[in-house]
Amino acid sequence: MAGDLGRRAAFGVAASAGGALLAGGTAGAAESTVNGKQVSPSFTVVDKRGRQRFLLDSRKPPLIVDGQTYPPERRSGPENGSYLIFNDETGDEKGGLLVHPTGGHIAFDYPHAVDGINLSLSAKDGVGGAGLTINGIPDPDAGPGVRATPRALFGCHTAFGAQLALCDSQGRPRIVLQVDENDRPTIKILDGDGKTINELA
Repeated sequence: MAGDLGRRAAFGVAASAGGALLAGGTAGAAESTVNGKQVSPSFTVVDKRGRQRFLLDSRKPPLIVDGQTYPPERRSGPENGSYLIFNDETGDEKGGLLVHPTGGHIAFDYPHAVDGINLSLSAKDGVGGAGLTINGIPDPDAGPGVRATPRALFGCHTAFGAQLALCDSQGRPRIVLQVDENDRPTIKILDGDGKTINELA
C-alpha cells in the first residue's frame, strides 16, 4: 500500500522528531490550483534514508511488499478512496486505513503484508454492517504469498444479526455465538466439517 519513492517530488523538510522528510505529489500527478491554493492528490512522509513511512493518497496507491513495488491494480478497494498507508523501517507496508462513500477498512499486517487484524464497515441504503477479523500468525518459514488463518471473527450485519465465531488452526469455525436478525440467540459447537454437534438455543 505504498508509492514509488524514486518518482516522488519533495517539497519540504521537517528536521524535528527523527528528521522525517515531508513530500507531496508524484510523477504523472502534477499539483493543481484550487481557489488560489496549490493542491496535490497525495502526501508522503519518508525517513532519513528516503524510505516511505506514511502515505496519504486520494487515489488507490501502489503496494510495497518485501522491497518490491506493485501497481495499484494489485490492491483491493475503490480507485478514488481516501488511503492512509503505514510502512515499517524497511519501507514495507504494515497496514493502513481506507475510507470511501459506502464504508471503510483498517488493517495491521504480519510480515509479507499478511493481514493480522482487519476491521471493516459497509453500509448502503440501510443495508450492511461491520466486522472484526483476527488472524493467527503465519508460519515464519512459509515465505511470501502465505495467507493467515482466521482465528476469531466478530461482526454484525442486517443479513445475520450479531455473531462471534472462534475458529480452529485451519480457520474452520468451531464455536459460534449468534443473535440473528430475528433476535433469536444460539450457541453452536461445530465439527471440522461445519456440522453442528451441539446447540443451545
